[in-house]
Amino acid sequence: MRYSSFAGKTLILIISNIITGTLAFIFSIILSKKIGSEGMGLYQLIMPIYSLFLCITGGGITVSISKIAAEKKATNNLKELYRTIKVIVIFELVWSTLITSVVVMLCKVISKNFLFDERTMYGILAFCPALIIVSISSIYKGAYYGIQKVIEPALIDIIEKIIRITMVYFFLNLAKNMSLEVKTAASVISLSCGELVSLILFLLCFKVYSRNNPEYGKCDNDFQLLFNVLRLSLPLALNGILGTIFTAIIAVLIPKRLQIAGFLYEEALSLFGKLEGMALTIAFYPSIVINSLCVLLVPSISEAIAFKKERSITRKMNLSLKVTSLIAFSSAAIFFSIPIRIGTFFYNDEIVGYLLKMLSLGLPLVYIEITLCALLNGMGKQGALLINSIIIAIFELITLYVFIGIPNINIKGYGIDFFCYPIIGILLNLKEIKKSFEYTFDIIGILILPFLCSILLYFIITLLYTNISSTPILILISYITYGIIYYPIYKLTNI
Repeated sequence: MRYSSFAGKTLILIISNIITGTLAFIFSIILSKKIGSEGMGLYQLIMPIYSLFLCITGGGITVSISKIAAEKKATNNLKELYRTIKVIVIFELVWSTLITSVVVMLCKVISKNFLFDERTMYGILAFCPALIIVSISSIYKGAYYGIQKVIEPALIDIIEKIIRITMVYFFLNLAKNMSLEVKTAASVISLSCGELVSLILFLLCFKVYSRNNPEYGKCDNDFQLLFNVLRLSLPLALNGILGTIFTAIIAVLIPKRLQIAGFLYEEALSLFGKLEGMALTIAFYPSIVINSLCVLLVPSISEAIAFKKERSITRKMNLSLKVTSLIAFSSAAIFFSIPIRIGTFFYNDEIVGYLLKMLSLGLPLVYIEITLCALLNGMGKQGALLINSIIIAIFELITLYVFIGIPNINIKGYGIDFFCYPIIGILLNLKEIKKSFEYTFDIIGILILPFLCSILLYFIITLLYTNISSTPILILISYITYGIIYYPIYKLTNI
């Protein structure tokens, strides 16, 4: 695949993800206004459980199908690709239905004995249809990314988000006089509605693609095809399962440790909702561009490895990490400079701004760690990624448990963890990359130069703060200013 093709498809994904990310942002704003910060806390307790069972039903399928589709396209074997998709769809339909049945039977136990809040039970039931729907649609999404067709999944993602926003607004208006637990469940069920439309569109689009691209090539037996996918997806699924288990534990841990620090449960749940449902939503909004790169990196690097194009791999790794750093450091400078203004603009809450400032210090490191994980995925290092993720998760649990429970630190303990854990992740992931590939981490181009530019941007924003009343315009000017600062310095240093 030519470099221009890679850049063009990345641009399409960036535009699509900006739209879908903005729609997801709007979704969180609607939720915050309709169900409040305590409702957001309940919602954030439920979603890790949804993610956990989604990893059990279809974890790693999108990435593994994407990798296989890229290889089959490169070797002109569409027959095996189509057969693989059919086999995995049947497998996922049976497997996800079985797991969903278990969730329905255990929903009360999960809400009472694990989440320690029985108000989450209806929300758990509400996401059950999505477990089956998403498990199947992820197969087709992976196939499209693997064959380097990004327009269809991009448009479908946009439509899915629009449906979700429409349905959540509709359901919450119906439930406006009902209890908080019913409102939370209404918020969750909109997820299933959007995903159902997404699946239908993927089925229609792939049917058209397969009709226009007849199958050819040789094909292994069905059990071998299933094994080929599971061999790739199981380490990723296990990684996801362990990761979401840790995430779910953290979701329960934070309100409990805040209680130890002196908060009432309702106050702790409300603060947790502001952190997870609002501040982190803002903090990760700029990662839209990085997510686009990560999605394309896996099949692109897989294809380059298949043809032993080491120069192409090096170029894409360096490009991805530098783009990540530019976005991360510029965003961190903005969030650190005007956090209260941003928090009140989007959520009308100064505490959200305080939390955003706390997160901004570790944001660049988190973004870089995310990109390195995508690079390891593309290199087929799922096993190593799993081990690294376990180490990081254990570190996070210990850090959060210790610091959040200290009264004088409380929620700031999350900020300490947010800064420290990606450092461990970066070091572990770089070590693994260097084992199989001769790569030198460009510390000046990836860390030092973007960091220095972010310091300059901070002082410039401080000067502009009182002169520009519009928050969106100030943010836009800040990003443009960062680019103006960075470009000449980049040219002068010849990085």
